[in-house]
Amino acid sequence: MFAFETETHLQLRSSIRGMMSRNLARFDHPEVWGTVPRELFSLLAELGLTGLAIPEEHGGTHSDTVTNMLVVDELAYANLGPAIFTCVHNMVAGLIAKHGDDKQHRDFLPKMASGELLGAFALTEPNAGSDAASLTTSAKRDGDSYIINGEKCYITSAGSADLYLVFARTGESGGKGISCFIVPSTASGISVSSAEHKMGCELSPIASVTLRDVRVSESFLLGELNGGYAVALSGLSGGRVSIAACANGIARRALEIAMTSVTERSQFGATIGSFQGIQFMIADLAMALEAAQLLTYQAALEMDRDSPIRTVSVRASMAKCFATDSAMRITTDAVQLLGGAGYIKDYGVERLMRDAKMLQIVEGTNQIQRWVIGRELVKGLL
Repeated sequence: MFAFETETHLQLRSSIRGMMSRNLARFDHPEVWGTVPRELFSLLAELGLTGLAIPEEHGGTHSDTVTNMLVVDELAYANLGPAIFTCVHNMVAGLIAKHGDDKQHRDFLPKMASGELLGAFALTEPNAGSDAASLTTSAKRDGDSYIINGEKCYITSAGSADLYLVFARTGESGGKGISCFIVPSTASGISVSSAEHKMGCELSPIASVTLRDVRVSESFLLGELNGGYAVALSGLSGGRVSIAACANGIARRALEIAMTSVTERSQFGATIGSFQGIQFMIADLAMALEAAQLLTYQAALEMDRDSPIRTVSVRASMAKCFATDSAMRITTDAVQLLGGAGYIKDYGVERLMRDAKMLQIVEGTNQIQRWVIGRELVKGLL
């Protein structure tokens, strides 16, 4: 427990841990992998976790970023998949709440808060990943509608989602010519590939989404025409804090498993945890985890304070980069600390290591995070 965790936070953690421990096993198996289990999503909704970014008047809880961070940490401690698809859903809901009009609020937010609708974020393309401003998906005006054509890839919850935030070019090249549209999954012309076979995180599917002459009313434009890049950027800092929190949950779980192993397993007449070399490893991992948790909290706090956008961006990038690198190190060393058992699936740490690798890549690779941090430091931000 950290000093910033309130009794409400602790109760929420306990509720999440209890629900996940009772129900997760029913969903975490190969027959379900590649989908978002809707029953599990409904259980998350019952705890209020699908409406964290939605105002109370639309059925949500409008929680602060610190609370969101703790929720994601606890979900990832149990399983990274639900943490990821819940993060993305809440980011989509938050963007609709922030940039949408009254009708869009009424039409979408109550159903997203209740878990009736699952949201997905369709920005990445085969040739537009870190350089999102170079996307080529187009949206052409046709009367009071737009016709969208293009392909999106690596889209979380694709195939299970009920609506997509689709970013498409409506104007000039670069970020100034991009708009954002709310596209129902039932729209004619949408097709979704089979879920990708990933290295880990099996309970959060990703797939490609192809849009061929998909017609949406102009009422589904989110925010201003040609203002979509700003919509996307406004969600990135929160997304990076969420990924940092995911990393912390995974790392915490791995360190606990490793600690149990080294205090119970004996070699040469003593528990291996009594050996100085092992103690040094544990100390380094514990320090890395605590530093990552505090850096993530600092980034969340900057968001809740409405700090300048450049400050928030740097703090979020620092948290995401450091926490995910730390999680990769902690999970890898946890495998090492378990010895041969660490390489066996039944012990769980090899899975945590595979899941941690994904977090160094999504929401902007850690190379991109270092570029963001360094660029702003050179400008004299901090």
